[in-house]
Amino acid sequence: MFKPLNRHLLIEPSEEEPAEKEESLVLVPDDYSIKKSPHGIYKILRAAPDCEKINESYIDRQVVVEESMVQEVTVRNRQYYLVLENYIYGIF
Repeated sequence: MFKPLNRHLLIEPSEEEPAEKEESLVLVPDDYSIKKSPHGIYKILRAAPDCEKINESYIDRQVVVEESMVQEVTVRNRQYYLVLENYIYGIF
């Protein structure tokens, strides 16, 4: 398994229920899309040993993270999501 270092957290996106698509009464362009939130909910899988605020007791907890700070890393055909611990806004 991937072991994060340098204050990084290994996270995975939390499953969100897909929103039901409603028929619009207003005509909009075909390429129009609703803006996504700049924040996402992720689950902590592992923490680097040098993390100061997030430790092993937070494993499997959900956190709020700014989406632009999440790094997608692909190694050996497997995708991992990493974020520095100081980009965590809050914990559920």
